[in-house]
Amino acid sequence: MLHESDLVAASGRADELRRRLRSGTWQQVLPGVVAPAALDVTPSLVEAAAMLWAPTGWLSHHNAARREGIWVPDDDRVWLGVPFKAGHRSRAEIEVIRTRHLPTLCTDGVLRWTPPARAIVDLAQLLDERTLSAVLLSAVRKEKASAADVAAAAEPLGGRAGLAMLSRVVGLWTPERESLLEDGLHADVTHAADGLVVERQYDVRDRSGRLLGRADVAIPEVRLAFEADGLLFHSTDAQIAADQRRDRQFMGTGWQTARFREGSFEDRALVRRDIAAIVDARRRQLGAA
Repeated sequence: MLHESDLVAASGRADELRRRLRSGTWQQVLPGVVAPAALDVTPSLVEAAAMLWAPTGWLSHHNAARREGIWVPDDDRVWLGVPFKAGHRSRAEIEVIRTRHLPTLCTDGVLRWTPPARAIVDLAQLLDERTLSAVLLSAVRKEKASAADVAAAAEPLGGRAGLAMLSRVVGLWTPERESLLEDGLHADVTHAADGLVVERQYDVRDRSGRLLGRADVAIPEVRLAFEADGLLFHSTDAQIAADQRRDRQFMGTGWQTARFREGSFEDRALVRRDIAAIVDARRRQLGAA
């Protein structure tokens, strides 16, 4: 791929770009940027062309997130950030976003792109709350950005559209949120326990007395542990693997673990019915044993 200025410098001809296009062996990808006609004009080709078309620009929004392996919804356009005073404007295949808040860019030597945390802040202007939450979850699971990183990236951009929603999404990833979920789970288990003693932060030990872990909420009489899995401590692959390992250790000492993910608590009535069914099944299981 070549820019018109490179063609002129190499050939010494001011009309070299037009000459190559007339030959039919070259095609224009973006104004002043040509590639061999044999190449398909894919989003990846447009991304590379954009680096020549806008030398001070960078991939942003969806494209920046994808460069880091973060899930984002499909969008065939190439999103390009440029300084506010740049003269570039959007075209059919490329969405140009002008900004006064220039990010510190990532690069592989060819492409330039917005870092993950800032890309998520930028996407907050376009996505709904549920989709933005999924994007942040993907970034955390890929260990590309934490909720704290995103909050820090948003701080200098006060007043921008989408920041109130972003604040709500980031607010799900706090120790305080985890504590509230545990409060709610304790109330739900107590409601469904039918007279059984319910305890919080209960120590589960093996037969030698070694501590295996603390259950968020427990019914010791029937060896049932309940966990409220908020986003902050139960989202990355390593965290999920640790949870599964602990559940197996509990099982080895006769304990059963029931986990309720963050989203489950949107329907508290359903949570309570599920807990009641788990307690009832556990009582019958132990009674049969």
